[in-house]
Amino acid sequence: MGAALRSFFVPVPHQTVCVLQRFGKYTRILTPGLNWKIPFIDEIAYEHSLKEQAFMIYAQNAVTKDNVIISIDGVLYIKVDDPFNCSYGAQKPIDYAQILAQSVMRAEIGKLTLDQTFEEREKMNGLILAGLSEAVQEWGLKCLRYEIKDIKVTENVRKAMNMEAEAERTKRTQILHSEAKQQSQINLAEGERLSKILKAEGLAQSIVIRSTATVQRIEAISSAMNSEEGDLAARFNLAEEYLEAFKKLEGKQVLVNSDVNNPKEVIRKALDMVDARLK
Repeated sequence: MGAALRSFFVPVPHQTVCVLQRFGKYTRILTPGLNWKIPFIDEIAYEHSLKEQAFMIYAQNAVTKDNVIISIDGVLYIKVDDPFNCSYGAQKPIDYAQILAQSVMRAEIGKLTLDQTFEEREKMNGLILAGLSEAVQEWGLKCLRYEIKDIKVTENVRKAMNMEAEAERTKRTQILHSEAKQQSQINLAEGERLSKILKAEGLAQSIVIRSTATVQRIEAISSAMNSEEGDLAARFNLAEEYLEAFKKLEGKQVLVNSDVNNPKEVIRKALDMVDARLK
């Protein structure tokens, strides 16, 4: 009696659905929990897990846009979204999704160069996922994401890539050294330019100071010469300068009209010359 009663009920686990058929025809979907059926008339034809599932897309050869053969594999994450279509839309929907993933992956690789396949992996994942999503929807599946796992090249291509990378590193090193040398020369030139500017500014300031002192001295002499004492002082100052200049001629052959052995005569001559210049 207990076995007969149990034949009327079907327990379905959580995150699982069953497709019930009656006389070989679809009847309904059995959801998680306790469901009933008619013994010997109803039968469970399909059982699907609603959990996310990961399937390995095995390595295959593909040709890039620049005609380089690479080996690429990946992982496809899908789940059953529509149990009815998953049961009746295709014979083996999961297998078909894996085959389609390989086809879409080869097609997307053919649109990119070898360098782009390494640099734009995330972009390729998105393109492959977009190409899969619409197609597998008819089979009751939903693609959650696609991840490229490994991209491998032949030994010859790998050596060529290493040589190219080494050449690029050498080129960058040379560029850095050249830029450093250029910057050093620029700094030296800038330092020399600033040094010349500072020297020129110092010379100009010195000239201004001397000119200012000369003007002040001339103004002082001019003011002092307005008095008798000032005139005498100016004459004496000029005579003193004349004597200093005359001393510098010692040891040189010059023509003079003064008696160098008579200091008084020299001073008198100097004062006479000053008087003549002032007149």
